[in-house]
Amino acid sequence: MYGGGNLGLIRSVSIAVFLGGSQVLRVVPKALAKGDIIEKTIKEELQISTMSDRMNVMFNHVDAFIALPGGLGTLEEIFHISS
Repeated sequence: MYGGGNLGLIRSVSIAVFLGGSQVLRVVPKALAKGDIIEKTIKEELQISTMSDRMNVMFNHVDAFIALPGGLGTLEEIFHISS
């Protein structure tokens, strides 16, 4: 499960995991799922309403988190998870 787009490291990791035989679920806000902001993937996708909902869904359905280099959103998520 991941809450990101299809750019950079997260795209590479999610594809490698999927091709390795594991399930991958992307949790993405509906606003980002529209148009060309995020390309369609080979993975399952759960569209939710807000970024806060995205974090809550991820927090309640995983055993561990891994943060890859990213922007301010990644930093915010790290603080949210560790609190």
